[in-house]
Amino acid sequence: MDYKIVEKDAFTVIGSPRMFKYETAQAEIPGFWTEHFQSDASKHICGMYGVCVDEKAGAEEFEYLIADNYQPQSDVPEGLVTRVIPKHTWAVFPCKGPMPNAIQNVNNMIFSEWLPNCKDYEIAAGYNIEMYGDPSGLPQGTQDINYYSEIWIPVKKK
Repeated sequence: MDYKIVEKDAFTVIGSPRMFKYETAQAEIPGFWTEHFQSDASKHICGMYGVCVDEKAGAEEFEYLIADNYQPQSDVPEGLVTRVIPKHTWAVFPCKGPMPNAIQNVNNMIFSEWLPNCKDYEIAAGYNIEMYGDPSGLPQGTQDINYYSEIWIPVKKK
């Protein structure tokens, strides 16, 4: 799998949160995005990130946020939350193609192929970040074959 290792300082996101069960998340999260863009929350959150937070590691569910970078001088509108993503070393995996299949396929490969076979790294914390590119310049937007996104997994040396 194609990936790069990057160091990233802590950063804060603001987002619209929802809890998901692991067993149904892949089917339900795309619907959450649809609901988000049909709601008032989309006036505040463009959706630069999809952030999975599972600090308990091993729970049956996790928090997922449709999020953007948080600007500290801004108020947090009702219904939105902020989360600090700690400083980490990240394995960054590129995804290219129509959503949600492109990102779901890469995510499945990370956990079924890359992590079990990686000799150098293991997961370091309970986060998984989807970073979404700007689809406005593409003829089919997020459904374009050239749409670009990334998955960031926090890692540490084995």
